[in-house]
Amino acid sequence: MKIGFYNIQGGTGKTTIAANMAYHISESINTIYVDCDIYGGNSALLFNLEENPYTLNAYLDGKCSVEDIIHEYDNLSVVVCDTTPNAFDTDFNMERFLYFDKYVSKKYDVAIFDLPPNITEGNILFSGDIRFYKMIVVAEDSIPGIAGALKTIELLNALNIGVMCTIVNKDRGIVDFEDILEEDIEILPYDESIESQWSEGEPIIKKKSNFGKELTYLTDELLETYLERDLATERALEIAKEFKESVLGSEDEE
Repeated sequence: MKIGFYNIQGGTGKTTIAANMAYHISESINTIYVDCDIYGGNSALLFNLEENPYTLNAYLDGKCSVEDIIHEYDNLSVVVCDTTPNAFDTDFNMERFLYFDKYVSKKYDVAIFDLPPNITEGNILFSGDIRFYKMIVVAEDSIPGIAGALKTIELLNALNIGVMCTIVNKDRGIVDFEDILEEDIEILPYDESIESQWSEGEPIIKKKSNFGKELTYLTDELLETYLERDLATERALEIAKEFKESVLGSEDEE
């Protein structure tokens, strides 16, 4: 199951939400987190991997293999991007990314794709070969933030990509977004302690902060509502597909 986290607007806390949810899911399900923002990704800081040269950028440039760029952080597999200015020299090689996507889809039950906040040419959202199960839109509690979320949802609907929910992050009671957003809405509070995770290289969900607790509850709710049910369905379909292929293969051999 591949879940994307997206907003056309940057700075909403998308990486914070995606990476922390992936970390929590990994405690019970085989999960990988993939930072797809090859020019502006900063997840390497969160997982204390900023000095590691094996990044998605390096793979796309043909400098290393898929296996090289998958790092282990506790139970979570992690793929990060280059945090240095060298990232701007990366050419997005769609053929290599498609191979990476297939590799990840086969090896992991849940793949969290943290998508870049843009709609430029080459964005994997516009590739018909990249299929997402659902998308989670991460918005910010502000007037521009909610406006950006509405535009993001409209874009995803135009691309026939289903929205699992909209997470309104950094809630400070600024906007009455419940009267504006029609999608399922989840709310996460503003918490100053979130900043500490970037300097300490440790996901905030591991701590007993107000934000960490709320994000844990939200992730558990999504696990119960979507993941466990649909993972079981996907596994059943995969088993049926493999069985059918084995039978047809036997008939061809005859």
